[in-house]
Amino acid sequence: MENTFNPNELILDRIRSLTYHDLGTGELIMRMTSLEDVTLTTTAEGDEVTDAVGALITTIYRSKKAKLAGSNSVISLGLAGVQYGSDKEVASATNKITDYTYEILQVVDGKVTLKHEPKDAVKYIYSINNREIGTTYTAGATASETEFVIDGKEITVPTGLTGKIYVEYTYDAERAVRVKNDADKFPKAGSIVVYAYFKDVCNENLVYSGKIICPKAKINPESIELALNSTGKHAFEFNMMKDYCSEENNELFSIVVAES
Repeated sequence: MENTFNPNELILDRIRSLTYHDLGTGELIMRMTSLEDVTLTTTAEGDEVTDAVGALITTIYRSKKAKLAGSNSVISLGLAGVQYGSDKEVASATNKITDYTYEILQVVDGKVTLKHEPKDAVKYIYSINNREIGTTYTAGATASETEFVIDGKEITVPTGLTGKIYVEYTYDAERAVRVKNDADKFPKAGSIVVYAYFKDVCNENLVYSGKIICPKAKINPESIELALNSTGKHAFEFNMMKDYCSEENNELFSIVVAES
């Protein structure tokens, strides 16, 4: 007799990861591995059919919808890119990203040296008095009591200025990533796979590999909140959709469980 693998009641051990893929090419766009409070919700609209005296005959259901919601334990730049409708950019020697920085530098012999070469003109530097921003100085052709001179990364400070200065500037970074949120760009549809581990109800030593597979989904951009603190979560919500142009495939999602 064939030993059929047919689990029914299972314990969800943990969600392993969520992957999001390009709808056309299947390329991996984003992956999350610290998922919390993930829920899979299905809804439908119901129309009641009644007789002449208002007694309920039946309810006809239509317009089934599904959504996958939850949060990532840490901020995910990949998820943010999907939510903002943009790509996560990775800098390189040939594709540099403009970064912003500041430095507090000790004046030595009337000069300071920046860590990076500024991309844009440095127009102002500031003295530091008791850890606070003090006098503002402007860039000039020659150093004077009120003006400084910058050449590459080296700044000749105003004459007579000692102590520390504060300077902000931009530079081209080769080791950086960027996610932009443009006002006119919105999320694109993709496909989702949620990977999970299940345990057998009667034998918890039996572990099964489970997946929730959604062929088409679009992230909800109506409200995106990033809690800018160390304990904040990164919430998300995917709306699942059937392939509107397919006459045969009405799949919103599938749950698949297999032996590990």
